Amino acid sequence: MLDFDDKNMRIIKTFLLGFGLLLTTCCSAPQTLSLGLSASTIDTTSNTTSDTVVNSPSENSVIASSETVKSASTAGPSAAENLDATRNSLVSEQFHQLVQWQDKCYQKPSVCRVDEFTIVGTKYHQALDEQMTLYAKNNINSRLGHGKREVAIESITFDESALIAQVNACIYDTVILYMDGFIFNNHITSSHTQWKLQWDNPRWKWIDFQILHREYNTNICPAQQ
Repeated sequence: MLDFDDKNMRIIKTFLLGFGLLLTTCCSAPQTLSLGLSASTIDTTSNTTSDTVVNSPSENSVIASSETVKSASTAGPSAAENLDATRNSLVSEQFHQLVQWQDKCYQKPSVCRVDEFTIVGTKYHQALDEQMTLYAKNNINSRLGHGKREVAIESITFDESALIAQVNACIYDTVILYMDGFIFNNHITSSHTQWKLQWDNPRWKWIDFQILHREYNTNICPAQQ
């Protein structure tokens, strides 16, 4: 393995991310969610164990990636802005797909495949995996149509050197949880939350989640009022 200094590594990661996103958005078929059956039908951001977050490309891919980024930089601000817009759109799309997947996990915890949507080894993967295991063991689940979880993205930022996206979102949650057919939790909550996703080619996957502020029996999300 060749040694690169930090600056070169950041440049290479940025090239690979830019090229990977263009391939994903331009060449991939529309993504569909799959729960319990297989998440391999989903292109989309969570997480398999990997020391590197992007698969090693061929020599031709590296050259193409370099030329793509070089072309964007020489074409002026509009090309760079288009690349940012494409990246934001991909993160937003895949983030909402992850939310839908998680909702289905709560409906059927016993067939939830956490490792296909979260990075294995992260605290969030471990916590979600333990929660789904506990719910499956104790027959705790939600039911389609019994409440819903509305998620509004407020901001998306990037740490390009680490290929990490941070999504701030407001969540209004009226989902009812049942245990053995009886109501287990019917609290209405509204929360400002922060999610972190890491690029694991060819999709973004969850690696962290925090509740920044939560209130009960009210909706604090402006976009949903």
